[in-house]
Amino acid sequence: MDSKGIINIELLFCTLIIILLLIVNLPMIEQNLNSNMEIDENSKARFLLNHVSDSINEVNSKEYGFNKKIRLPESINGYHYSILIDDNEVITEFNNKKGKSNINPIKIVDPTNRTVDNVQLYGGRTYLIKKTVINDNKTHTINQSSILIMQVSN
Repeated sequence: MDSKGIINIELLFCTLIIILLLIVNLPMIEQNLNSNMEIDENSKARFLLNHVSDSINEVNSKEYGFNKKIRLPESINGYHYSILIDDNEVITEFNNKKGKSNINPIKIVDPTNRTVDNVQLYGGRTYLIKKTVINDNKTHTINQSSILIMQVSN
C-alpha cells in the first residue's frame, strides 16, 4: 500500500474531527460572548446607579446649600433608560431589566420646596442635587433637611 494514501486518510480523519469539535463548541462560544455582553451592560448600569446614589448621599451628608451636578449618559449600550429616585432607593430600568441601589433616607422636594414622593431622571440630561431646608407650616415641618433634584442646562 502506498504511504501517500495513508497520509491522506489521516488528514481527512483529523479534519473531520476538527469540524465536529467546532460544531459542538460554537454554540458554547456564542453563549459565552452573549453572557459577556450582558455582564458589560449590567456593569455599566450598576456603575451609573452607584454614581447617582453616591452623589445623593454625598450631598445629604454636607451642610445646607451644598450642591452637586451630575450628567447622565445618553444610553446604556444603546438602550434608553430612566432612573427613579424615592426616599430610600435609586432604581433604573432599561432593556427589560431593573436595578436598585439603596441610599440614606431622604425627603425629596421640588423647586417650590414642596415634598414629592419621587423624582424621575432621564438619560442625556444634567441634574442638580442640592441640600435644602423645608419650612412648611401646613405640615408643621420646621427646618427639616431635604434634597432638591432638578434638571439644569449643561
